[in-house]
Amino acid sequence: MKTRKLSLIVLGILLMGNVSLQAEEIPDKEVVDNVSQAEAPAIEQPVSQADLEGVRGELAVLSDKLARQLDKNVAATTRSLKISGSTSSKYSAVQYTNKPGEYKSGFAPSSVSVSFKGNLKKDYDYGRDLNYVAGFSASATSTATSNTVPQDAYIQYSLLPTRDQELPTLTLQFGQQKRLFGLEAASTEEKQPVINGATFAGGSGLNLSPRDIGLQLKGDLFPTVDLGFGYRVPLIEYYLGVYNGAGANLPDTDTSRDILGRIVFNAPVGFYSPYKGLSFGSSFYKPGDVDITNAAGLKGRGSKFRYGQDISYVSAPIGFTAEYAVGRDENFSNSTASAVKTTTQSQGYTLTLFYSFGEQFLPNFKSQSRSDDWWPKTYEPFVRFDRWDPNTSVDNDHTTIVTYGLNVFFAETTKLAINYSLTDKLSTNLKQNDLVVQFQYSF
Repeated sequence: MKTRKLSLIVLGILLMGNVSLQAEEIPDKEVVDNVSQAEAPAIEQPVSQADLEGVRGELAVLSDKLARQLDKNVAATTRSLKISGSTSSKYSAVQYTNKPGEYKSGFAPSSVSVSFKGNLKKDYDYGRDLNYVAGFSASATSTATSNTVPQDAYIQYSLLPTRDQELPTLTLQFGQQKRLFGLEAASTEEKQPVINGATFAGGSGLNLSPRDIGLQLKGDLFPTVDLGFGYRVPLIEYYLGVYNGAGANLPDTDTSRDILGRIVFNAPVGFYSPYKGLSFGSSFYKPGDVDITNAAGLKGRGSKFRYGQDISYVSAPIGFTAEYAVGRDENFSNSTASAVKTTTQSQGYTLTLFYSFGEQFLPNFKSQSRSDDWWPKTYEPFVRFDRWDPNTSVDNDHTTIVTYGLNVFFAETTKLAINYSLTDKLSTNLKQNDLVVQFQYSF
């Protein structure tokens, strides 16, 4: 019945258009009088019942055909859904310069991540939408088995209206998500040209950017907007989060909470300003107190604190990022007579310089509509200096890594990265050279 009603409506529209067209084609009486009967335009006869039924039948056939194609080729969801992800294939080679003859190389197992983003409730008046994100990652383990785990699993609600880009924004995220400490955690491809992140941010350093379960506020103030270029940059961006502290996919193990805060100041300039892309950031992270025990078995509570600052300037074709982080961890001395607290201070920093040849990140090229898979290529050579010192009171225990690389962006979602790193670990007297080639493609 619905198909029939739709057919009648479409047919009515077509007939109304046909009648109006015929009326426009009927010549004026004065003109008809001045032409011969043979030259007078012929007036079409009204459609018959059989013709009408034939049109209705054709419309019904087309409607059924379209319905079958949608059922076969289009995924159906209860709410709007966007699927995205990335895959990386990697080859690496390691040479130990102070151990002659030691060399290893091979193709590393590929890693895959898939993300689902959708809407739970849409606010058409003010844009206070309720959205969700569910992401998963899969990679091979040392036992050659697949290890698929949830990455992101949170809901997001806009506390302030989002329809007007000239107004500030404020969103609330609840669930498992990334802790946004510094540039390493929050950067996009434009500010993160290196395959491996900074040493101080990883698990062997201060472990600053893993995912955790908690509540996070994200907002900005005083935006500068240029609608013609789709350009919006806030003067101030801020983040505040409260987390379990146990890590991703793990239950809470104590009653204390981890607290993280970050604030970023962006240059409040227009699209063509040479200072566009200049940002200063500051972050702090206060993990919950933990139980510590010395060699004699004496127990107590110890606190931790992390603090960092960063600066970045990414404005085609040049760019640089610099980040510095400090960690302070309380421990007990190994004295068997008492449990005297001591503080270990660690620090790390990175400096990255890069230069881009191409239009990959230029908004006026990204916004252009293309009928095929044309996309401007970009070549991005870079150099990064990375230093990590786990204990500043101990001499010659730091690690330095100098990385030279080249990124080739073939398309909007496709990148070939070549990194050559020189590593010097003074604590273990280990020197090695690493070559990593990675092909990263997203969808």
